[in-house]
Amino acid sequence: MTDTSVAGITSPLLHSRDVATYLKVSESTLSRWRSAGTGPPFIRMSGIARYRLEAVDAWLAELEHDHATRG
Repeated sequence: MTDTSVAGITSPLLHSRDVATYLKVSESTLSRWRSAGTGPPFIRMSGIARYRLEAVDAWLAELEHDHATRG
């Protein structure tokens, strides 16, 4: 059996509807975030936004606050 994966790329590209469902927001919210530059990182392919799950998860991790360190 041959390995057909591309070296260094482990996360598949997801459609915006899948990411919106994953984040429990509407697709229009995700679109607003893209326009404002505040949402998860995305790749634009021929005008269509695609997301890598690992990038979305990393974006979420950056949003988390450690309440134990806040005073």
